[in-house]
Amino acid sequence: MKLPELPREPIRNEDQPGYEKQIWSPSWKCFCCQDTGRIHPHLVKLIIRDYDFDCDRIPICQNSKCKFGVNWLHLGSANIDMRLNAAICQELDRFSREDWKRTTQQQFEKYRKRIESSFTQIAQSHSFALSHRTSNHEREVQQRKAEIEAITPEQWEAMNKAYLVGSNKDE
Repeated sequence: MKLPELPREPIRNEDQPGYEKQIWSPSWKCFCCQDTGRIHPHLVKLIIRDYDFDCDRIPICQNSKCKFGVNWLHLGSANIDMRLNAAICQELDRFSREDWKRTTQQQFEKYRKRIESSFTQIAQSHSFALSHRTSNHEREVQQRKAEIEAITPEQWEAMNKAYLVGSNKDE
């Protein structure tokens, strides 16, 4: 039997050309356990400083708004840690939500600055007003600009009459 040749199917779409990156934001209902029932280790360490993920009992989420903690009860009291009560889990949930909000805002700000920088570079590279003046030429331009800005409205009116209105001598 000849084996078929299949095309590859990458898992990470962001590595593919033309992929438009998006800021990922979690959709968990419970940020304490990330909808697993097991309190996330970095949050456990806020309560149990020397917590060891590999050796210690599994802290179970008891957040009143979370239904996933019960999935771990079959392991028995020898393997699970129920000391982190509902109030603690709710506080960990609140803390984690705020942390994700800050992270998302920082990511948004980072991408906004990147886009703004790219836009500025593109605008400058396509600008017709872009000039490469020497310092002497720049000084002359600034001097002329200052002279024009110093002209009073009355002087503008007089110049208008002298050059524009008075130039039609045929009439």
